[in-house]
Amino acid sequence: MAEFQSYSPRVEVVGEVVAAFIAGFPAEVREQGLSILAKHGINDPQTGQFYPLQALLDSMKEIGDKHSSQMLLRVGEQIAANAKLPPNLDTLETCLASIDVAYHMNHRGGEIGHYGYKYEGVQNGLHRATMTCVNPYPCAFDWGVIEGFAKRFKPKDCVDVVVRQSSDEQCRRKGHESCTYHVSWM
Repeated sequence: MAEFQSYSPRVEVVGEVVAAFIAGFPAEVREQGLSILAKHGINDPQTGQFYPLQALLDSMKEIGDKHSSQMLLRVGEQIAANAKLPPNLDTLETCLASIDVAYHMNHRGGEIGHYGYKYEGVQNGLHRATMTCVNPYPCAFDWGVIEGFAKRFKPKDCVDVVVRQSSDEQCRRKGHESCTYHVSWM
């Protein structure tokens, strides 16, 4: 599935995700983000309320076109601070494995795709995992989501968590069904 195209016009997203969209904007341009949302039919977004996913995707596309994919990455990072999460998340592994559950908790109304997780094990002291994203959100947003959660749930004794996109040609930006991200930490 390509970026920015909801699988169904009935799919809705919870206001906490819309709040993350707004939180991703630097304070000096936050009003611009609200204006873009309003232009696409999301006026005065409230947490706990649901909004058409396509309206949010259209807003994200406009932001990506006007600014850059870096803004969409920032918005994705804010999901870790704003989205509803399943209970008992206490490690990086449980968090990454639960992103799909959280994704489904924040959407309703039909098919939305998924986030796949596979722990690859430890090589030379480096933990490795793979996340496969099959959803209508932009690639940069997904990268930000994964990076935001990885930083939030980074083990206390961890030196760093690195998220990188797969170098293969399979990417939603190029019209493919999914994107793959590799997560590593020590």
